[in-house]
Amino acid sequence: MIKRTLLLSVYILLMLWVVYTFLRTKKTDELVFSIGAGTKEIRFIKTLIDKFEAENPAIKVTLNVLPAPTDQQHHYYITTCGAKNKDVDVMRIDTIWIAEFASAGWLESLGNYIDEEDRASFISVTEKINVFQGNLYAIPWNANIGLLYYRKDLLEKYNLQPPDTWEELIDICIKISPTESMYGYLWQGKQYEGLVCNFIEFIGSNNGGIIDDTGRIIVDSEQNKIALDFMHDLIWEYRVSPQNTHSELMEESSRHLFQQGKGLFLRNWTYVWDLCQEDPSMKGKVGVSQLPKFSHGKPASVYGGWHLAINSRSEKKKQAWQLLEFLTSEKVQKELALNLSWIPSRRSLYKDPELLEKLPFLPLVETALKDVQIRPNLPYYQWVSDVLQKHVNKVLSNQANSDVALRTINAKLEGIKSEFAEN
Repeated sequence: MIKRTLLLSVYILLMLWVVYTFLRTKKTDELVFSIGAGTKEIRFIKTLIDKFEAENPAIKVTLNVLPAPTDQQHHYYITTCGAKNKDVDVMRIDTIWIAEFASAGWLESLGNYIDEEDRASFISVTEKINVFQGNLYAIPWNANIGLLYYRKDLLEKYNLQPPDTWEELIDICIKISPTESMYGYLWQGKQYEGLVCNFIEFIGSNNGGIIDDTGRIIVDSEQNKIALDFMHDLIWEYRVSPQNTHSELMEESSRHLFQQGKGLFLRNWTYVWDLCQEDPSMKGKVGVSQLPKFSHGKPASVYGGWHLAINSRSEKKKQAWQLLEFLTSEKVQKELALNLSWIPSRRSLYKDPELLEKLPFLPLVETALKDVQIRPNLPYYQWVSDVLQKHVNKVLSNQANSDVALRTINAKLEGIKSEFAEN
């Protein structure tokens, strides 16, 4: 009897092994998802990948984690995609790379993957940024815009409201900053991409611009001159911004000063809100509003954010789209907002009660997105940015005046435009 029982047990175990080995769903499709982000973000995204694999047992996703600095990520894609590499399937890419990568033939056109109803569920700026020459090449994963952070406790102490105009901001800074021994306005003025974002917001708030809808270069204008002079004067005439703004201040350096209690106002991205709430010394003391405008202008915030795209040379495009569709779904975007404070790109989530509690400034973002400023959506944007960074920074560091800088920028952008038109 015992012998028969043992034989039966062995037989059952053998059958279970056969079933597991030959009949189980095999992960026959391996996708490589290339992404650069912070440690906390990567850790959470791995949990999302686990959920995707559970829902799609035939697909195995391998994360190709890139360095967090965007310039290093850009260099990686230039090298990898430029070599016609097929190994990467899904890519997380910056807003300003879409036109460049699409024009080079590195991105799969997504028009045949997404239906019109789903496409329309994303924020409207999608059709300006993610479309190149009439084709959709990426899906927005998380949105981002420039905001004005302010010391709510100090404005209340002096019975003042957040400024609507730049003139009001100056007045408030002059009234409060000397008494409280702090800088008035912190922003990003170092020679890098962040300076371009600030410049576009300043000129946009005075009805200025870089390139109009017809493609005409309009940098050398009176509106832009007024805005650029004002950027200079924040540092050197009104002295409400640090004198090292042009040489040191980037997103993190300006944020650190603000969280150390050394700034009354701060221009920065949406991620700062969560960090201020986690900081015991700042919790309850910080407010958020739209950036100010010039007296005859309108508030202007630059669009940032990250997008998901498919490598045009991927051999698993169908499975890549499944992953992209999952990660940009309303359900997953809500998880990202609740856990990482990412701003959703699905319009419906801006009315979600849980998200409004977590991110009370969402209505502000929703309003700003309706008329958001975008950096020129050009294949050669990197060259445009380099020119803007260099010559705007020269004004801030007293190496050039605004007239010379704007004329030089205009001429150089015309040259870049002509060169790329020939090619």
